[in-house]
Amino acid sequence: MGNVKTDKLEILVKKEQEGTYFRAGFQVPENIEAMEISYTYPRFVREKNEKGEILSREQNIIDLAVNGPGETYIGSSGSNRSSIRLSPYGSSQGFAPCEILPGTWQILLGAYKIQEQGCPVVYEFRFFEKERKLYKGDTHMHTTGSDGNCELDEIAELAKKEGLDYIFITDHNNYAHNTQIRSREGITVLPGAEWTHYKGHAGMLGVERPFDNAFCVNDAQEMEKRLKQAKERGALRVLNHPFCPNCGWRWGLEKVDYDLIEVWNGATPDGVNRQCLDWWESQLKQGKQIAVTGGSDFHKVEYGRMIASPCTCLFAMSRTREDLMEALRKGHGFVVYSPDGPMVSAEAGGFLMGDVIPSQTKIHWHFWNLQKGDRIVLLSDREKEVLLVGDDVKEVFLERTPENGSYVRAEVWRGEENAEKMPVLLTNPFYLVK
Repeated sequence: MGNVKTDKLEILVKKEQEGTYFRAGFQVPENIEAMEISYTYPRFVREKNEKGEILSREQNIIDLAVNGPGETYIGSSGSNRSSIRLSPYGSSQGFAPCEILPGTWQILLGAYKIQEQGCPVVYEFRFFEKERKLYKGDTHMHTTGSDGNCELDEIAELAKKEGLDYIFITDHNNYAHNTQIRSREGITVLPGAEWTHYKGHAGMLGVERPFDNAFCVNDAQEMEKRLKQAKERGALRVLNHPFCPNCGWRWGLEKVDYDLIEVWNGATPDGVNRQCLDWWESQLKQGKQIAVTGGSDFHKVEYGRMIASPCTCLFAMSRTREDLMEALRKGHGFVVYSPDGPMVSAEAGGFLMGDVIPSQTKIHWHFWNLQKGDRIVLLSDREKEVLLVGDDVKEVFLERTPENGSYVRAEVWRGEENAEKMPVLLTNPFYLVK
């Protein structure tokens, strides 16, 4: 997390308010990932009895509960705790996991017991700001809800062990599993479905119920209705393994409205994935802007079929659903063969890969987790630059200022390059405008 902002709220609870609840508003700033609330008050007083013994007597009892924006109830801890933490990934016991949205929140102050002269209460707030970071994940996974052999919780634990920050569950023609999804410590589990037809598969990411009617359709018009409804509900629509000879996209890539292309599928041979990569490159050269993903298409633990192989890495402000979806939609990231593979970041005047930038804007590239013999390739529709990684070089910093062309992107190659192979890393492009 980024910087921490603080605030304080002081309240004097009067004796006549004893036995009542009342609301005290406080402001949450923009761009907050998590929040801590603590409060103090003179709960006990020390007194000497007739025998000269020092005793502690309870003179005030203040209960704590919290409302979010619009008086959305978040939870309560009574008077048992003096501090709580709220976040989308998990909150203190008794409080719901929640987005820390900007605006007016409320302390629900319960004045259970108040001394005659009143009770001063001090609330202190710590707001942990979001900070753009790299999040590793898998956008294409199956459970026992369709043809996988792992339960949802098993997949989440496997993904955590692989070092992932997020996963989408995309069972075939099924979104019943989405009602069981919950994020847990260290990983965000996101809803999805893979609309599956004999003429092609489409991932529908990020919403619990992407379509209402049955999945089965028999013409392009009905197919388009399913994709349109998914879009209206906020899903990102991914054309999965579009060049697969068995279940590729046969509705026509030029005639359908979609958001992303799965350019790299873990269950598809490299030669077929390469066809998709080459097709995508041809679209970029025509001036189109298409963000890409890579998904393992994980079904079960077996040789050659690993979670997050490939892995979609996103630069997002947090690992909440909203921030990850925004990064995926905008193409703020890259695809790599494994979470342990080479990594890259790129920035151009505050813009990220996937963004439109003015030509002649300097791009700062940073590659790491490299091996001897790796080749960094910078590609545009005008030129190709290849840099060989030498001995004992683990990371490379580059600055390049593109002057012509319509896009710039990067790849990392390991081993011999040929038409039947894939790079070990590929980025979304920077799109150039004059």
